Amino acid sequence: MERYAVDTALDLCGRLGILDLLDAPRSVEELCATRGFVPAFLRPLRWLLERLVAANLLARRDGRYQIARRPPEPALAALRAEGLAADPSYAPAYDLLDAAAALYPGVARGEVQAERALFLRARLWAAYFDNANGYYALTNRVAARAAAARLAGGQVLEVGAGLGSATVALLAELRARSTLERVTGYRATEPALFFRRHAQRTLSQAWPEVPLAVEALDISQPWAAQDIAPGTYALVWGVNVFHLARRLDDTLREARAALAPGGWLVVGEGMRPGPDVPVGAELPFQLLDSFHDVVLDPAARPTSGFLTAELWRDALRRAGFDEVALFPDVIELRESYPGFVAAAACGRRPQR
Repeated sequence: MERYAVDTALDLCGRLGILDLLDAPRSVEELCATRGFVPAFLRPLRWLLERLVAANLLARRDGRYQIARRPPEPALAALRAEGLAADPSYAPAYDLLDAAAALYPGVARGEVQAERALFLRARLWAAYFDNANGYYALTNRVAARAAAARLAGGQVLEVGAGLGSATVALLAELRARSTLERVTGYRATEPALFFRRHAQRTLSQAWPEVPLAVEALDISQPWAAQDIAPGTYALVWGVNVFHLARRLDDTLREARAALAPGGWLVVGEGMRPGPDVPVGAELPFQLLDSFHDVVLDPAARPTSGFLTAELWRDALRRAGFDEVALFPDVIELRESYPGFVAAAACGRRPQR
């Protein structure tokens, strides 16, 4: 998938007429002005260029980009075929990259509103955010194992439940451990009405034995004002949602306040391998304002989107969590695989 994202970025830069301009060093602003792109396209274009810098196809110096070596021809069809031969379940991940890439030229010219164009494709998202999609399901399953191992019983609060694939992963893991009956209440929250209705319908039908409620929650607003009673939950968790918090430290403190003493927070995320390293999973979301509507900090949160394992670890500690751990140990894993990995950052609310 990472290689496919690189070739997609290369293909887009060719179709946008960007590569033709990079025989000489040029800034993102100069490239946009020369091609007549709208100012809002500065951010997605910068991401495309940085992805090619990371692949050693472009060089960057003093904020200007230039071709480092003659780029190869994009091999999208061959890469997709090879990837699907290895695991056919990844098809929705390729489909999402392709759908987003098709929007880039229209967004660059100001002809397409990306947020609307992408989110109108309900079937695309339903297929992507599904445990049948091996690319996305991995983070669900890793986080579910981390959460199930820390849940002795009591009430569960899931944030950003989306269409319910992470919910299913946790309930299935608890059932496999014969601990599902210890859950006295499960509150799955999701701000988007379409996702919420879908999750309510499918989860209530598939898991009638679970005391389940599906409700709204905006994680960037005070939780108590949204009927999340402080000190209530044995587990607060979410998959690929906490990185969307506008003020991350504030949201983590809200999660801590919702937990009962001794309760656990489990944050399932794709872990960025380095603070400024672009990852392929971000390509579709570069077009979405909601992905970037976060407060940045040079030390604590230098980029929007995914964070590194170290940044998650430090953020949980700042929010007052004890026994902070990574599952698996991403920092140690990086010695063997220095790429984008699925993991969970876990922390416990102190007993006092």
